[in-house]
Amino acid sequence: MRRIAVIGAAVLATGLLGAVPAGAAVSPHCQEDGYCLFSGVGFGGTRAVLPAEHGCRAVSTLGFTPARSAARGYGDGLALEIFADTGCADHLAFVYDEVPETNARSYRLVPVPG
Repeated sequence: MRRIAVIGAAVLATGLLGAVPAGAAVSPHCQEDGYCLFSGVGFGGTRAVLPAEHGCRAVSTLGFTPARSAARGYGDGLALEIFADTGCADHLAFVYDEVPETNARSYRLVPVPG
């Protein structure tokens, strides 16, 4: 029984640490601390640098909706999750490096375990 608990803990830790790969690269499209969302596909249109605030946020608070692409800036200890709905329920992706085409209506920044 103890062996199963140890294996379960190792699997859980691996999953949590895998949320943002250690080698995640800074996107050339977001040379800022944190993450950027864009109003156009392929990192075009208006760029918004996300404030380092936790909790679900509507993309519309950035001045456009939906976010059509997303990119990772310099490391900030947070991971970005984007969603298809405004209530952070319909998961689209975690932004590791670049998401050149999406249709995100909300986002959430979460602390990276470490």
